[in-house]
Amino acid sequence: MMIFQPQCEIKQNGNFLISGDVSASAHVCLDQDIMREFWKNFTFQSSLLGIHPTDEFIFTVGSADPLPLHGYAYSIHITSDGICVCAESERALIDGFMTLLDRLQATEREDRLCVKADCTKIWDRAVVPKRMVHFCILPETELWELRRFVRLCGALKYTHVVLEFWGMLRYDCLRQLSWQHAYTKEQIAPIIAEAKALGLEIVPMFNHWGHAPAGRVMHGKHVVLDQDPTLQIYFSEDGWCWDIRKPRVRELLRQIRRELIELCGEGQYFHIGCDEAYNFEMTEDNIELLCGFINEISEEMRDCNRRAVIWGDMLLYRKSTYDPKNKYTCNAPSEDVERAMLARLNRDIVIADWQYDAVNAPVETAAVFTEAGFDCLLCPWDRGSDPMNAVLETVKKQSLMGVLHTTWHTLTQGMPYVTAVAVGCLAPDNPPRATHLRTETATLVRKVMPSGGIYERAGWSKKQVDVLW
Repeated sequence: MMIFQPQCEIKQNGNFLISGDVSASAHVCLDQDIMREFWKNFTFQSSLLGIHPTDEFIFTVGSADPLPLHGYAYSIHITSDGICVCAESERALIDGFMTLLDRLQATEREDRLCVKADCTKIWDRAVVPKRMVHFCILPETELWELRRFVRLCGALKYTHVVLEFWGMLRYDCLRQLSWQHAYTKEQIAPIIAEAKALGLEIVPMFNHWGHAPAGRVMHGKHVVLDQDPTLQIYFSEDGWCWDIRKPRVRELLRQIRRELIELCGEGQYFHIGCDEAYNFEMTEDNIELLCGFINEISEEMRDCNRRAVIWGDMLLYRKSTYDPKNKYTCNAPSEDVERAMLARLNRDIVIADWQYDAVNAPVETAAVFTEAGFDCLLCPWDRGSDPMNAVLETVKKQSLMGVLHTTWHTLTQGMPYVTAVAVGCLAPDNPPRATHLRTETATLVRKVMPSGGIYERAGWSKKQVDVLW
């Protein structure tokens, strides 16, 4: 069963059989160990891929004529004699390669496994250009879980993965920013390299205002203060927010940004969070302080060819004119505060608008940002099909910058939504199919990173009891 449904397909009779190892001519972006591993896994461990690199944006096996693109990003031609993927760019070729892998099916020949791809002509282009997904490296997250997630996002044709280390990266600038079992940069770097080989840009994230404990508010942990109470001077009285008035705090955050950028390498964005700043009084002076702080970071990012990304909830006031069925998260105390903050912020800041309970399109808060001159990412979560489809429809109809899917702590139940949002970003109109999403995602997870028969690494939950449903 195929996950990806291209925009244009002309099915043909017959199929191309893969029996044993394969030699391909391909652009150098596919001449990567992870691409060869994907080929092996998607052919059910039955075929190895050898690549002769070329500068053309192609992937060819056997004999099949390249199809003209006709304005699409990539084309795929599968005949009984061969396969040819042709693309306009590296990004498009990787997307086409992932579509091809999705077409490979197990069959039987002479009492043994063989692989086939049905003959067809395909033309395709993603509808949503920026397809981002957010992953939290929580204190309970193991490295193999991060690697598996990154691989899944590559196979699903996401363009960016936002990585937020919740006290789980060891920084040089302050030891107490990480728990004792946190990962070193040397442990994380190979996963980032693999992500880039899959065509993914890693977006570093560190929360610069609220969420300063690097922990969920419902559990009360604080990565810094639980280790060293004398560092209270960096935080608000309740410890939840960074005290952004202080030069020492701004300098520490600047050093954190430098370390994360060095670790994650080149990229277009840096996510600085800034959501759910509880107990921050929105006086005129504080609004000026906050917007000046965010603008300062925005200008720093501009100097290194990046754009700052912030969550949108603290900038929004819930208006009486909004659809009453859409429960928007709006944490600005008044419309005047909303207006004042939007007027002061730099327009090259990207607003990530998370509205998890809006069930009807359009998601109206997005227009607040776009009408004020900002680029806007809409952010779904695994809250059900209606909220997800409301986000996808709004992004497409309003031609927003893109989607930033969030996963937080709920991947034990939410992994199929990672698939659903990716598929929804690729299709022009139809919402993702609700049926079979779990089984399709499970099939994909087995291929991108086989469990090796280890129970805890199979599927997307370490166990099948005591799990949220």
